[in-house]
Amino acid sequence: MAALEFVDSHVHFWKPSEHEDWYPGLKRFFPEVYRDFLPDDHRAGAAEAGVDVTDVVHVSATSAPRAYLDETNWLDALHRADPTHPAAIIGALDPQASPDAIERDLDVQAAAPAFRGVRVISGFDPSTEAAAHILRLLADRDLGFDQIIRPAEADAYLPLLQRTPDLAVVAEHTGWPDGQEPFQDWRDGMARLAALPNVHCKISGLGMALRTMAVEDLRPYVESCLELFGIDRCFFGSNFPVDGVGGTYAELLTAYQEITATLSESERRALFSANARRRYRITPVSR
Repeated sequence: MAALEFVDSHVHFWKPSEHEDWYPGLKRFFPEVYRDFLPDDHRAGAAEAGVDVTDVVHVSATSAPRAYLDETNWLDALHRADPTHPAAIIGALDPQASPDAIERDLDVQAAAPAFRGVRVISGFDPSTEAAAHILRLLADRDLGFDQIIRPAEADAYLPLLQRTPDLAVVAEHTGWPDGQEPFQDWRDGMARLAALPNVHCKISGLGMALRTMAVEDLRPYVESCLELFGIDRCFFGSNFPVDGVGGTYAELLTAYQEITATLSESERRALFSANARRRYRITPVSR
């Protein structure tokens, strides 16, 4: 039987042995994974999982001021060496910068052919005109907005997202449930986001948030996302190496596959590869 084809929609390649000053937040909050993680490391995890990772979407995790510019340049070099790892790049912006600086930083990153949009880790206030300006810039350039939006933040984000209905938005990390909030509160917040047709759900980050890969723990979150957003607006990501705090790559992919075992072949193909390939405009590479 052929291995499951997987477009891993959320991966972090980094090399703190050379770029230590790019990731102070990582060093502080996730010291367990503060070590080099490069394409060959990802391939080794995928091999253990028995899946065929055809493409990878890299998402910025830099936290030093404007280090995202250097990171995108470094990732562009990786892409040119191997157009599948990464096949797409999600960069970043500083929402506190001037409008002109924000636009310049976006255009510098967009020079990389694999650049597909941004996420903003800190300092993003959805109630501000600066936030609206960023989203308008992205929509006008046919770029996407990947963002961690916790269910408790959904109401704050809704007016902003409604102002840019032509922008493709990806709600990352399954809303980052913390395992402490009432499940219904998490679900209600995700339902409000799902009501916007331009918002997609990236099922990722559960190993990081819940510190487990157990199917019984992941299942209610995965199945709720599929119900609320529908199969066509969901896709899987590993969030490795950060999700490694909850288990192995093989354990995560096994859980994803077990939870979706009752779905049709076409539905599983959509969740594991086709939807992410469409959202990030990834063209399959002949192998």
